[in-house]
Amino acid sequence: MRLLARIFNTVAPLGIPFAWRQLTCDRKRFYTAIAGVTFGLVLMLYQLGIYTAAKRMAVFPLNALKGAIFITSRNYGYFYANRPFPKSVLYQIQAFPEVVSVAPVSVDFVKWKNTETGVDRYIGILAVNPSRNPFIHPELTNQIHLLTNGENVLFDRQSKEFDFGKVAAAFQENGDVTSEVESMRVRVKGLFSMGQTLVAAGHIVISDEGLARIYPNRPANMINIGVVTLRPGTDPEEIQHRLSDFLPKDVRVMTAEQFRSEEQDFWISRTMIGFICLAGMLVGMFVGGIVVYQILYTDVTDHLREYATLKAMGVTEMFLYCVVMTEALILLLASFLPSTILLGGLFYVARNVSGMPTELAVSELMVVFALAAVVCVFAGLLATRKLKTADPADIY
Repeated sequence: MRLLARIFNTVAPLGIPFAWRQLTCDRKRFYTAIAGVTFGLVLMLYQLGIYTAAKRMAVFPLNALKGAIFITSRNYGYFYANRPFPKSVLYQIQAFPEVVSVAPVSVDFVKWKNTETGVDRYIGILAVNPSRNPFIHPELTNQIHLLTNGENVLFDRQSKEFDFGKVAAAFQENGDVTSEVESMRVRVKGLFSMGQTLVAAGHIVISDEGLARIYPNRPANMINIGVVTLRPGTDPEEIQHRLSDFLPKDVRVMTAEQFRSEEQDFWISRTMIGFICLAGMLVGMFVGGIVVYQILYTDVTDHLREYATLKAMGVTEMFLYCVVMTEALILLLASFLPSTILLGGLFYVARNVSGMPTELAVSELMVVFALAAVVCVFAGLLATRKLKTADPADIY
């Protein structure tokens, strides 16, 4: 307790009430400062929320797959920009004792007719062999047997209703929904929850027979992703190297961790998403820092006589610097609660309008708080330069 008291007296030598009175003597200016810092914090937190949501959305389809190893073409870009490779490549590795099963997956975009407006909209499609289940997603695993008919599809209930119609509600009411994919009739036989991605506003799952029905000219022996399940205890990285040496050089072999990491890296590093989010956070830090600096500088200027009097009483400049630093931290603490409340409202709107899984962990909130504290302290240090002019001989 003595150590805590000593630290407190060092950080706030004249006490928090003194700094609080300095800030709140002009209530209008104080509330304006709170609004400005809150705006900066909300901007920082919201951009971080968009950043983390983009990383989650990028791997929604990948998280539904159960493989420890994934095989793609050498020209793999991202999940829906993946050139096909021969299915026979996947079946070559079944002789490896560590391999339990392999499952082919084809991905593409197809035109789905809105069940209400009749307008065609592109939807992401995953075509699988029902006898070789590639999914770890419970809803897909339990309903994959419904895809034995080429007309049957499973529909993602989190798909945008505006684009594809109220399919989930109609299915829950009637137990069967009919629509068209590429002008071919399909029947929704089940629902699952995967979530929208950065390029796909919705998803359906169909059998490879159903995909051949939609695209009769598509080569039946070509797939986009190979899902490889390994025996328990197998080192994925070790088998990855062995498979890479064994398979043709026009395919890539990745562990599940690498597969997800590369997908996220594509959207965060190779597109504007990461830059925009970083720029937004920097703007938020700049706005908050400018507001804190202006308020503290004005406060120091308005109370220069008082600070000079304290100097005349023997108070050191370091003590006065600590008072200003305390004021900066008070502004941050007073702004953090309203900023999180506003952030919750913005996240709610983002989830319901765009389907983005906007949420932040406590650790992420603390990171933003720490960054904001650094900015506030730096702004306070700049504002304290005026204290050097607080000379009692000049003022009185």
